[in-house]
Amino acid sequence: MIAMLIFSGLIFSGLAAVAVWLAGRRDAALDPRLTTLCLVLVMVFPLLGVWLPKLALLPAATVADASGKVGFAWLKLLWVLWVIGFVIAGLRLLLAQREVARWRAHSMRVAVVAGVEIRELTGLRGPVAAGVWRRVVFVPYVWHDWTASTRQMVLDHELTHHRRRDPLWRWVAELACAVNWFNPAVAWMARRLSMQCEFACDAAVLCNGVAVEDYARLLCDCAEQRVPRTPLLAMADCATLESRVRRLVKPAVPVSTWVVACLIAFTLAAAATLALLGPEKSPDLAPKEVFTPQEVETRWSANPFPGER
Repeated sequence: MIAMLIFSGLIFSGLAAVAVWLAGRRDAALDPRLTTLCLVLVMVFPLLGVWLPKLALLPAATVADASGKVGFAWLKLLWVLWVIGFVIAGLRLLLAQREVARWRAHSMRVAVVAGVEIRELTGLRGPVAAGVWRRVVFVPYVWHDWTASTRQMVLDHELTHHRRRDPLWRWVAELACAVNWFNPAVAWMARRLSMQCEFACDAAVLCNGVAVEDYARLLCDCAEQRVPRTPLLAMADCATLESRVRRLVKPAVPVSTWVVACLIAFTLAAAATLALLGPEKSPDLAPKEVFTPQEVETRWSANPFPGER
């Protein structure tokens, strides 16, 4: 059962990554709904594989040899390794969330805009959005030294993150990576989701009439070298800065809506099919009784009619 779940999960994550790549092949800034759906399905796929009824379409497999003894417990070893990896990933998320709490404790609230706290934090180079229920935007200590237009661009970008609930979707991505810590396809989809969120907020800022040159210059000035690995959304980081500035200068051609709809339908169908597949029941799975040579000799030499004299 565990081996089947692992195998099906790997196949589905690969198919989901292909769907995300096809959707962003011409425009990586495509709305992240498809990527978010894939990450959610990847995260809950083990539960679907356990809870959903199985269609016996796969060939049955034997689990014991002729002596009735099983070999090395590879499945138990894989289970232990997964638990260790999941615990390490979960601890990393908890430590990162503790760092966010430390940021909140050592920062000073300067304003509240649309229900979002704006807090000054020493040591930041650029603004960072965080929080699902307690929404906050951390800004550098030099916030008041910026021009009014710069502050407006920053607020437009970070508040768009909160309107889109991007911190929540980043949490979903991080949890999916924790469950599938061994799977590079899931990590790639999480990075793609982060980039798509930033692209969408960049587009929202430009829709307000901001000049591309001014906004690109602001991104370069605010680029953070290091941001804690957590569901934080820095306005600019060095990892995605080049691709974001390139897209600002030369927007890509978007994918049509029906293509995205077909990819969403394909992803849902693949998840349902792989979660429902199961092996056929085999009547020979129970180990056969095996006798030692001494027992065989004793049985052959025994009187078949012990009641007769």
